[in-house]
Amino acid sequence: MGRAAKAIRNRDLPQLFSFFGLEHDPRLVDAHRQAIAARFAVEVGEIVRLCSKLRERERFKLFREALRLAYESALRRGEPSFAAGYSEGAHEGP
Repeated sequence: MGRAAKAIRNRDLPQLFSFFGLEHDPRLVDAHRQAIAARFAVEVGEIVRLCSKLRERERFKLFREALRLAYESALRRGEPSFAAGYSEGAHEGP
């Protein structure tokens, strides 16, 4: 098992954003935790199933992109007040 896969298994959602170097708003992650986690879990399962022969670096990129898309998808489907805060630059991490 690669480093990225271990991180996904052992870290909570906010820590994964840091691990993968993704900007995020902790308030938005908290507000949309279930939606982000559910979408990310599906994507990770497909990456593991379909891309097991890829090198760690390529899998890392795919996992990173899956988390980014799960976050953006949850924001687009979420409440307008949260999405407005995101578009005003509140998405930067601590």
